Amino acid sequence: MWSGSIFLSKILPTSYPCPFCWHFLFFFFFFWGFVSARSAKGSARSIIFKTTIMFQFNLKTHRVDAAYQKPHFFILNKGNHSGKPMNEPCPNCFVCICSSEEEREMLYWLVMGLYQGRVFEQYLCGSVIPFIRINDVKKELNWLSFNHTAKLIQYKKKVIAIQKVQQANNLILHQMQSLQNLQKVLVADLINK
Repeated sequence: MWSGSIFLSKILPTSYPCPFCWHFLFFFFFFWGFVSARSAKGSARSIIFKTTIMFQFNLKTHRVDAAYQKPHFFILNKGNHSGKPMNEPCPNCFVCICSSEEEREMLYWLVMGLYQGRVFEQYLCGSVIPFIRINDVKKELNWLSFNHTAKLIQYKKKVIAIQKVQQANNLILHQMQSLQNLQKVLVADLINK
């Protein structure tokens, strides 16, 4: 009968084996499961770990006189826009050197998502000029790239869609600037007559 006690001797009737037998059975089944899981080379668990490969990138502080041969992009590290990915360098930025152009595009858009999602704001330090540390950026990129490599096909489709939206956005901005220039010319023409 259940008496509300947390002790095994009060919960189990006296006809059950001694508590030592329970410990023996627990460790037997625990180690049996551990050994069988390690010996199964073709198990689903080992297949998952073989297919999940993180991106191979190198993140370091950009030097003004440095030239990079491999595909790369830059990440702003000082100011209120810390974490913003850029194609052109500036004095206060990190450089992310990738192993391929495809990996560069994927990581660039991952960082853009982190920046637009304001993930880097939690890592900002400094009272006058906020900045972000390189280890915080590495930690976020490693965690995010590890999680997204499992869904690589879906991620590629989303990156392509984001690139198309960005191109449309750039086109609209260009059209707006052209319209503003046209408006300035028309106003100047109106004033001169």
